[in-house]
Amino acid sequence: MKTKPTPIKNRLTTTGLIDVVAADLGVPPEQAHDAVMAVFSAITRANAGGHDVAITNFGTFLSYRTKAQKARNPQTGEAFTTRAHQKVRFRVSPALAGAVRRRDRKATIRKAPKGTRTAAAE
Repeated sequence: MKTKPTPIKNRLTTTGLIDVVAADLGVPPEQAHDAVMAVFSAITRANAGGHDVAITNFGTFLSYRTKAQKARNPQTGEAFTTRAHQKVRFRVSPALAGAVRRRDRKATIRKAPKGTRTAAAE
């Protein structure tokens, strides 16, 4: 891995994320594509199976089930019942929230070596 991360200047799409990962790891974009897609697929499969996915210093993808409930169509006023279904939400970790709040462009989710203190821990 490079010592200096690739700067990000615009909104990051999946293609942009793959390019950044490839540049940071010094691997071909095809290899980075496979790695990024494998991570996304693993998160998707876990949440679809009703499992949460917790990524340290980043956040947690929480999978939960909703109950069937009564609702009303706002255009027609017709009442109907929604089905119970699976949903997912994302809860940001305090470390990521702090980095965004500080606008820290050098933030990382890597764990600090044991015995060192970080700004998020203080």
